[in-house]
Amino acid sequence: MQEEAKTHKQILKSTSIVGGSQIASILIGIIRTKVVAVLLGPVGIGYIGVFQNIIDLVRQVTGFGINFSGIKDVAESNVTNDKKKISKTIRILRRWAFWTGVLGTILTIVFCVPLSEYSFGNNSYALSIVIVSITILIISVSGGQLALLQGLRKINLMAKATFYGAIVGTVITLPLYWILGIDGIVPGMVLTSLGALALSWWFTRDIKLEKVDLSFIETFKGGTRMVRLGFFITITGIMATITLYFVRSFLLKKMNIDAVGCFQACWMIATMYLGVILNAMLADFFPRLTEVNEDNVAVNRLINEQLEIAFLVASPMIIGIIVFAQLIIKVLYSSEFILAIPVLQWLISGTFFTIISWPLGVMFLAKSKGLYSFVIESVWNIVFLVILYFGWNFYGFKVVGYSYVLACAIRFILVYGSTTYLSNFKFSTINLRYTFVFGLLVIIALTNVTLLSNNIQYIISLIIMLIVVIFSYINLNRIMDINGFINNKIRKNK
Repeated sequence: MQEEAKTHKQILKSTSIVGGSQIASILIGIIRTKVVAVLLGPVGIGYIGVFQNIIDLVRQVTGFGINFSGIKDVAESNVTNDKKKISKTIRILRRWAFWTGVLGTILTIVFCVPLSEYSFGNNSYALSIVIVSITILIISVSGGQLALLQGLRKINLMAKATFYGAIVGTVITLPLYWILGIDGIVPGMVLTSLGALALSWWFTRDIKLEKVDLSFIETFKGGTRMVRLGFFITITGIMATITLYFVRSFLLKKMNIDAVGCFQACWMIATMYLGVILNAMLADFFPRLTEVNEDNVAVNRLINEQLEIAFLVASPMIIGIIVFAQLIIKVLYSSEFILAIPVLQWLISGTFFTIISWPLGVMFLAKSKGLYSFVIESVWNIVFLVILYFGWNFYGFKVVGYSYVLACAIRFILVYGSTTYLSNFKFSTINLRYTFVFGLLVIIALTNVTLLSNNIQYIISLIIMLIVVIFSYINLNRIMDINGFINNKIRKNK
């Protein structure tokens, strides 16, 4: 029991550090998003989404998953405490991050015209795509720096880099949007990525490396080991990016750029929320899971412990966004984005399945079973697009949310079946209880905002929020003795 309590505290500590920085970054992002929505409107938000999608797509194609698979290699090297091995792994990671970034930039420049024509319907944005291509190299290099911080489990430094990156991005972009309007989008992206690069260098400057001589052949061979795992990460990421690309293009053809902006708004909120939980879990969870990946008993214990914390932290946020979606959209954006509200409610409901399946899915990468991730994510993307395409004539814009929930539910079933096969995984009794309680509350909350009138809806929403917050707090207090921590702080201040 002492070991279990210690692990829970470690999970909460790393989650609070990274999650805290993410929340602070989100609060900064709220201000930035609100100002951008007012200055640029749905059209500007739509253009930002399209440019970002181009960057993500090319980065996924040319990055080979190095920045993620590199975390695993650095973590495994760190376990041995062999300074030369750690230094060698880090130098290989940095070199591959640089040259894959160069490759991505070159390909973007070469294909700028077709990218412009397919993304915007004409070639007038080709020069803008050429300019924004430099961000691919910059993001690759800074991503490699953050990967080594995560692999070495320097969670505090990684959290600081994320937080200060949000500040830098806001300080850079808002004046540009104020002065240049939509024309400030591209230079804002480039300057923001440069700021993130400077921060990643600053927070890794004190990492001391042993002097190691690495030939081109050694660098290539060392990198290909990362690429083998990174290949499936890359393909999976490419599919997700292409899926979003098709969704935005589909909405543009079926409706207009305003609809793309509304989709971008609710997608950003859903992924921004997910980023708080998943990035916080991933920061310390993936390296720890990698260290014990051959011990199925330890793997299953870590997954269940991580999932327990995820339920207690994530569920109040999921239900809060469902019941306050209208207020959130109006505060973060404006009344012009009202079309996004029901889609946001369904998208965030689907993340309940993602929160359960994600810790299980990390096991595929820790065990170098990337093929499982590839197959399952392929099914998710296909289901999402098929339901969207064939359901449009029946449900219109809302089908985006419906298709997302169904795709996430099917992904969860496949992930659970696969982890059971690979490691004989079983949910702990407490996680089964949490699945039932929180799942029921999500269903009630979604039914409430979908079917009931305003006055009754608000009362039920407040009751649901009180129940989920109190339930989560009681169980977190059981793990961490939050009351004791608060009382100690009060006594010290007195």
